[in-house]
Amino acid sequence: MTYNRVATPRMYMDRLSFDLTNGFRTMSNYTIIQNDGSTAVTFDGGQIEDLFDMRPTNYATIAHDTQAFYITIDTGMGSDTVAEANFLAILGHNFEEADAAFAVQHDDSSTFGSATFVSNSPTRVINAAVSSSANYVEPDNNGWSLITWANNNTDNRYYRIIISKEGNLGANFDSDVKIGSIMLGEYIDFPSSPDMSVGFDIDYDGTKLINSVGGNTYAHASHLGSAGWAKTNPWVNATSGNENQTTTLSRHYGRRKYDMNFSYVADTDLFLSNMHAGHGGTVDGSDLYSQFYHKSLGQHLPFLFSIDSTSTNEGDYGLYRLDDSKMKTKQVAHQTWNTSLGLVESW
Repeated sequence: MTYNRVATPRMYMDRLSFDLTNGFRTMSNYTIIQNDGSTAVTFDGGQIEDLFDMRPTNYATIAHDTQAFYITIDTGMGSDTVAEANFLAILGHNFEEADAAFAVQHDDSSTFGSATFVSNSPTRVINAAVSSSANYVEPDNNGWSLITWANNNTDNRYYRIIISKEGNLGANFDSDVKIGSIMLGEYIDFPSSPDMSVGFDIDYDGTKLINSVGGNTYAHASHLGSAGWAKTNPWVNATSGNENQTTTLSRHYGRRKYDMNFSYVADTDLFLSNMHAGHGGTVDGSDLYSQFYHKSLGQHLPFLFSIDSTSTNEGDYGLYRLDDSKMKTKQVAHQTWNTSLGLVESW
């Protein structure tokens, strides 16, 4: 869907940054290594922490002669139910330029001896074409990619993201590989579309107007909008020959904001049955409290947001935070509530 036509919103909640923020995981649980299983990856710029900071403008660069490499995630979860995920987003990459493809697999063993590839037949949402290599996804453009799959309910303590030269694990990439941010986790759809009174603003913040003694007006800008990504303008998917992040003429400036109200929402869609439930409820619930507000930690963490849960158009997506520190609800009938929220673009 395009033209900013709001349908049923979807929030993609990143498990990796959430677990790092609350202290359940540390960077020692997220590793990156060459596919021989023992050689460290050489960073030409940035470091491994930059892959998980939810800031795609702050990218890491992996040397082109690294060949294939693995990014391995230890969720620390012994229960299959709370270790599941259903999406992967790679933001700010240059995979078309580097001729790179990626795959996602999971296993209960850190050796991935009996791994399941969830990338062999995913839902290819954004910039995720079919690869000539089995189980792999090959982006046609630089920019960002998003795939989803059915929740994997078994054999899933460990996840591994494999990035390799398209069609050849043992070959060098065409150029250094650049990655801005990696998101892995579960998405949640709002139970319905918002009321018709959706508010949308573009805030050109960061500019201060100064009047001189003679009355002339001058503008000072700390920023005009998001900085460029590794190879493209933010959220743009394009080949190296068509557009890159130095094409500032076509960059979209300002900060997008949404205000949405949802009426007559069932209490089961808003809240846990036990609001003091243990980690099984907060990690694997189906309500907005546990799967959205809890996993964003209020305003603390950004999330990937789409105004339409079925959209395959990159213009319907962005990184946002809550614009208010509260979860706002009001009961309007038996077991029925109204709720509202504001979202503000983040980079």
